[in-house]
Amino acid sequence: MSALASSPPPDGWHDHDGEPVDIDAALVDAFRTGDVYAFESMYRVHHRYVEMLARRIIVDPHRAEDIAQEAFLRLARQLLSNHGEIRVRAWLHRTTTNLAIDEHRRLRTMQHYQEQASPAEELQRALEGYQEGHPERAAERREIRLLIVRVIEHLPPRYRTILALRELEGLDYPHIAERMGLSISAVESLLFRARRRFTEVYGELSEEPGPVPRRRRRRELPPAV
Repeated sequence: MSALASSPPPDGWHDHDGEPVDIDAALVDAFRTGDVYAFESMYRVHHRYVEMLARRIIVDPHRAEDIAQEAFLRLARQLLSNHGEIRVRAWLHRTTTNLAIDEHRRLRTMQHYQEQASPAEELQRALEGYQEGHPERAAERREIRLLIVRVIEHLPPRYRTILALRELEGLDYPHIAERMGLSISAVESLLFRARRRFTEVYGELSEEPGPVPRRRRRRELPPAV
């Protein structure tokens, strides 16, 4: 273990001649020569700064911590793959900011999508809106149900599973995460992709020729958007 990997003295780092040492540069050199503890020291020096930087953009502290961890992971890869000079604080600042902005955009997109009714909910409302006892309406209800089954059959197993847990069983994200062995953020992302794919397949299949006239289908089925 390098002496650099231990906690710095109160008056900062100095070399054998008493001259101030660039701690980041010294730790980078030590890490590149195989001292893993040097990277742990870099982490302790900069982690608080990186986490607070992420929280300026991402309010959720757990997501901010995930971004901080990703930034340090990328730093380690950068140091091992590129042996040029690097300003650690500036590099972490730029990388963390970019990661946080990307996450913020992703969350906004998902929130916008989730604020809209899911395609399964739209189809259910369409079914409930049909009058009972009317032969033609009953036939169209059966047609919609068959369409839903066909859409589900075209989805990957994980998409079918998460849609069933959310749309049919009504489970919240923590319970879905527990059932599927995922993190809550992974559940949100997977559900977003599953709903989007459901909508795409629904749009494709609803345009295929079928017993229900295309004009009526467009008027009475929910739009595939």
